[in-house]
This record gives sequence, structure tokens and C-alpha cells, in this order.
Amino acid sequence: MAGCTTTGAMYDSASAVSTGIDTESEVYRLANTRLQLGAMHFQEGRNEIALNEVMRALQVYPEYVDAHNLQGWIYMAERDYLKADASFDRALRLRPGDPNTRYNQGWSQCQQKNFDMAQLHFDAALAASRFASEDRARTLLAKVVCLRQAGSKEDLLPLMAQAYELNPGNPSIALNYAQVLFDQDNAQKARFYVQRLNNSEGVSAASLWLGIKVERKLGDSVAVRQLAGQLVQRFPTSPEREKFEQGTFDE
Repeated sequence: MAGCTTTGAMYDSASAVSTGIDTESEVYRLANTRLQLGAMHFQEGRNEIALNEVMRALQVYPEYVDAHNLQGWIYMAERDYLKADASFDRALRLRPGDPNTRYNQGWSQCQQKNFDMAQLHFDAALAASRFASEDRARTLLAKVVCLRQAGSKEDLLPLMAQAYELNPGNPSIALNYAQVLFDQDNAQKARFYVQRLNNSEGVSAASLWLGIKVERKLGDSVAVRQLAGQLVQRFPTSPEREKFEQGTFDE
């Protein structure tokens, strides 16, 4: 579910419009520069430095919605959910109804296992009209992952099919779509999507592991060996390689 925990939704030109700031102003330029630096450090795992940059952005421009959202993601990465939720709440007060912020709130609640509250936030985001297709697809993915964590018996396939239709190039969406198909005993169709993923730049240890399980279920031992070879060669330290060597196919 790595695709869900990114800062991709943080940058939205509507933030400047909704708070009345001129995007050409020196204040905005200074704050945005700090925010971009903060996002870069966050994506590279330097959370403390990232947080300092975001705080500098907010010193310059306290009503910067995107900065409050990124601040929330950093706190969430540190498992400080109280501060994360406070940051997202401030962002939503500054930009009421913002679907990206509602997504952020939903993912935070999902991490805290407040599954019902998470779904309320995800549904509010999906109900918003001003929501880009890729952001809508990512929210559908988060909704499915959260439902699975909650042990929901809901049919998740229509949600994943919709997410895939909106953004077929997203590796996390493709992987989870194939996984849901596999979970519903549709290994043949799961094979189509996971093979496409494993033959792309989006290949990962998780996608190769799912491919192995799919081919094993379909009885293709040659494909299993080929995929296992790729897993060992390309991702030698991955948990998926350990699972393969231990033969824990049914986890």
C-alpha cells in the first residue's frame, strides 16, 4: 500500500486561490520553496528536516493549506496521530470540503484502526465534484485497503475495477486489483493484470510474489520458477523472498 502514503496530493494551485494569496507574491514563493524542500526531504525519509522546512513555510504563510497537509503526513509517518489529525483539521478549516484533505484524514484514521471514521472521510472525498481522476483512484484504493484491514466482507472488486479504470498506470492499484481478483478465486484474470505489472517498470517484490502464487494456483511450475528467479535476483533481501523460501504461500 506504499502508493497511498505519498505526498502526491499536497500540491494544488487551489490553495492559493482559496486563501486569497497571489501566487506571484514573494510570500508565496518563499513558502512554496520551503514546502518543496520539505516534501523532498520527507520522500527521502528525513522527517525531522522535512518538518523544519514545513514549519518555516508556515511561519511565512500560516494559511498555507498544502503545508498543513504535508505537516500532517510527516507526523503520521512518525506515528504522532494526534498532531497529524490536528494538522489535517487546520487544513480543512482553511479549505472546507477539500477532497485531498479528507483523503488524508481518512488514511490517518485507517492507520489508527478507526475504520468506520476512515470510510466516512474517504466517502466524503469521493463525493466531491472537484476531484481529479488520479486522486479519486488513489482514494478508492485507500478505501479498499482500509476495508480489507477491517476484515470487511464487502465486495471490493467493483471499487478496485473503478480505481483501475481511472488510473491503470498506477502500480499499487494494479497490484491490489490483481490481489482482489486472486482472493475471489479468479486466478486466470488475476494473472492477466499481475503479468502486465511484472513486465513493466512497476514490478516489485510484492507483484512478483503475487505472480508466483497465481501461477502456483494455476499449476504452471515453469512460470513459478521463472518468477522466483526474478524475485531472488532483483529483491534478495525482501520479505517476499523469505516467504517463498519458507513456502508460506497461503498467508
